[in-house]
Amino acid sequence: MSLLTYVQNGLTAVSKEISETKYPEIVFPQFVYVDQQAAVGITEKLHYGADEHGSLDDGLITTGTSTLDQVEVGFTPTRSYIVPWAKSVTWTTPELEQGKLLGLALDTAKIMALNKNAQQTLQKVAFLGHAKDTRLTGLLNNKSVEVYNIKGTAANTKVQAMDFDKSVAFFKEIFLQGMEKTKRIEAPNTFAIDSLDLAHLALTQRNNTDTTALEFLTKSLSAAAGREVAIKALPSNFGTRVTSGKTRAMVYVNSKEYVIFDVPMSPTVLASQQKRLISL
Repeated sequence: MSLLTYVQNGLTAVSKEISETKYPEIVFPQFVYVDQQAAVGITEKLHYGADEHGSLDDGLITTGTSTLDQVEVGFTPTRSYIVPWAKSVTWTTPELEQGKLLGLALDTAKIMALNKNAQQTLQKVAFLGHAKDTRLTGLLNNKSVEVYNIKGTAANTKVQAMDFDKSVAFFKEIFLQGMEKTKRIEAPNTFAIDSLDLAHLALTQRNNTDTTALEFLTKSLSAAAGREVAIKALPSNFGTRVTSGKTRAMVYVNSKEYVIFDVPMSPTVLASQQKRLISL
């Protein structure tokens, strides 16, 4: 058996493990809808949002009706860019020869590290885009996200500096603003905030009670929305890497009608090949 076959057999054996491995810190599917409905090789995709216009005070039919009133539906496209991505790992000839000689399975630590890097890259792009292709933007820096400036008592105050009352005022104001953006048709169901801000809410108690700001907000906002509302911690330091505009919290409707992340192909292992060093 050649060394190349030895490597390929090891990669085949680890492919299932790669597809089943979950990393607790990879949480982007909780914040965006991951759409895999695209063929490999597509470079961009259009998502269409419907804009409906129709009066609620017409449509009646009488004996003199000769035409029907219409509901106008327009479609606004949003372009999503899809780019190829690949990385590699290398095994040296001596380490492969030793493993083969001893009858050991291929050491897959390198390929698992590569898989983790791929998942981390997807997560970073989902929230912040890619530094080397500015067409790719994420949840925190997409230009379609509107910046709202707080006007109430929590204006110009960092979340970690808010007491219980200011925390409630802050989240109430941006929640109601989110409802206005949908013309009060649908209430937001997700807040995305920095992990330290979430910890602050969980540790800030109402005076003379053991109720925390996080508990109170989760319960009251869910009641206002008529469905579960979640306040979620952004992974890593992503919440602090946006330096203008959306710096304290994001509120949105977390569904495929509003937030989509196109990932046509999950991370997978490609074929192995031999590298040769030639000296002249």
